Amino acid sequence: MPRNIPHSGQRKSGGGRPVPRRSILKGLGLAVGSGALGLAAPSVRAAPATVVSWASAGQRWEFPQRGVYPLFQKKFPDIKVQIVAEPIADMLPKTAVAMASKSDRYDVIHEDYNFVPQFIAQRALEPLEPYLDKDPAYKKDILADIPENVLDLYRDKPAAQGGKLYGLPPDSNCQLQFYRVDIFDKAGIKPALTWDDAIENAKVLSDGGKKKVVGAPLKRGFWAAHVFITMLRSYGGDWFDKMEAGGWKVGIESDEGRKAMDTLMRLVPYLEPTSLNASDDEANTAMLNGTWVYAPVEWGGSSMNDPKYTKFADVWKVGIVPKGTGPKARHAPHMGGLGFIVPVFSKNKDAAWEWIKFCCSGDNQDPEIGKAWVENAGQPARASLLKKYTSIRPYYSGLQESLPVAMRFLPIPESNALYESVGTEVASVVTGQKPPAQGLKDMQAAATRIMTKSGYYKT
Repeated sequence: MPRNIPHSGQRKSGGGRPVPRRSILKGLGLAVGSGALGLAAPSVRAAPATVVSWASAGQRWEFPQRGVYPLFQKKFPDIKVQIVAEPIADMLPKTAVAMASKSDRYDVIHEDYNFVPQFIAQRALEPLEPYLDKDPAYKKDILADIPENVLDLYRDKPAAQGGKLYGLPPDSNCQLQFYRVDIFDKAGIKPALTWDDAIENAKVLSDGGKKKVVGAPLKRGFWAAHVFITMLRSYGGDWFDKMEAGGWKVGIESDEGRKAMDTLMRLVPYLEPTSLNASDDEANTAMLNGTWVYAPVEWGGSSMNDPKYTKFADVWKVGIVPKGTGPKARHAPHMGGLGFIVPVFSKNKDAAWEWIKFCCSGDNQDPEIGKAWVENAGQPARASLLKKYTSIRPYYSGLQESLPVAMRFLPIPESNALYESVGTEVASVVTGQKPPAQGLKDMQAAATRIMTKSGYYKT
């Protein structure tokens, strides 16, 4: 999920000076002209085609694709890739519209896995298993190098239950705890183990609320919901009692839900104002330019450790998201990541597969591909690449620590509707439009209505 620099055509450096987008691309080594990088392997001919790849703009998605494209051109000179990019907050909901309208404009979509169950249910995705079966060596390498729980995000059901892949991830992510180690050392504080610790850190850093330097992505809807649900899970709760027939009892208006809402409201007085309308784009910008010095729950982003983006690259550190307190407390950050999917409406599926396979390649295919992906602000799903490049992307170590305990978004078609409805109520509470108790009650009712309408309850 998430996590970009500004997308207005310019970005600001750590000192606030605007930097043209073309300069960013050049600085990252991305293709902005006709130059191309060389590969040792000979060119491979394929049927001429133009693949339209739809991606979220900026680091992690657009930039890595542009970074590996010259390598791809070298190997597949007859396949052209047109990369269409726009801000993630705009792009993701638009993909749902495109799929519902059966648009054939896009051949590859770099999509948040949260949408995959919905698209599978709509029969809008091309299965990728047949393509993998045609290349057993590549399939074996992928299955060995990308953790099963990450690949399960793109299956119709878990691999252990015989699930089949409908997507392939070049990208993985997780919510993390970001902190400026220079400021923490000066204040004599440490990264938080529990939410109580995080609130105390926020209080110290904000001088009791006099200065706002703490942030969280609490934009109304999806963004506010994933912060709240992470807190709910950290106290041992979850959306439902169990996700199977006869279950699905909504667990928001519960002891764990009340603890989560209380935690969030205790954090709010110390939040920098942009938090209340922040998606990952705004959150990353605030951390890059020094507006935020602490984000106890924010999606990962390699730009924090990249001097091309911020003068604070050496002092941004990461840890695991805080857990709750009590006997059921646990670390429960949301797992993220965007994978490649192919709409069934695409007219260039074979060429689209070659692009996906190339972008998801590891050292066994060609070490230059993973290197280019990482150096151009990417964030691999392959465990071997995360380990290999921790020295230049220290943030990868936090990702490796957190992924094993991370929890996925709901693997049901109604997932997005649930996050949007609950996140709308969370925002209403955070902005003072309704009291916490009423907000929890309304979240419970909204989620129950969605699940009732979708037929999850026996009548």
